[in-house]
Amino acid sequence: MALYSTAPILLRTGNPTMTAIIIIVSVAFMALLFYLGIRSRNKLIDEGKIILRKSDFMRSAEIFTLDPPDPAAVVAAVKAFDYADMRVSMKGSSEKQQFAFTGSSWGAQLYKQDSDEKAKYRFEFTNWKSSDGSVKDETNMNKLLTAVEKMFIGFDPNTQVTTVPLELKTKHHLF
Repeated sequence: MALYSTAPILLRTGNPTMTAIIIIVSVAFMALLFYLGIRSRNKLIDEGKIILRKSDFMRSAEIFTLDPPDPAAVVAAVKAFDYADMRVSMKGSSEKQQFAFTGSSWGAQLYKQDSDEKAKYRFEFTNWKSSDGSVKDETNMNKLLTAVEKMFIGFDPNTQVTTVPLELKTKHHLF
């Protein structure tokens, strides 16, 4: 019984010219995809829709400390986000100042924390899926976080932002 290689037929023919062409075309295609991804990201940065962040930004919560805004204004501002562009939905409680966001493969929450003088709001990602080491839908997660940051800075330009690492539990799948 003969065993056959899984290599493409063109690579098995032994034609070094054809093999070189295939390798060059593959490398050029990968470079084009990389360039288009960088160009798309830079366009979103230029438009102010995202901020250039570390690749693990979702592993930290952000606490916004500011002069207390009108709760109705916070609710109105959260409802005014462009959820279609971010591909996310929102459910919230106006009275409790709690908002839950659901994306295609991730979730996040924004809620008001108890505080004495200043208002404190905490934003954190509650779950996300990753594949091959990269987070799925990272761009839309960044869009939401950027919108939240801009909202609080719009209420109080002196808003203080504190980043706190999340305590994460991961699930490992054998198969």
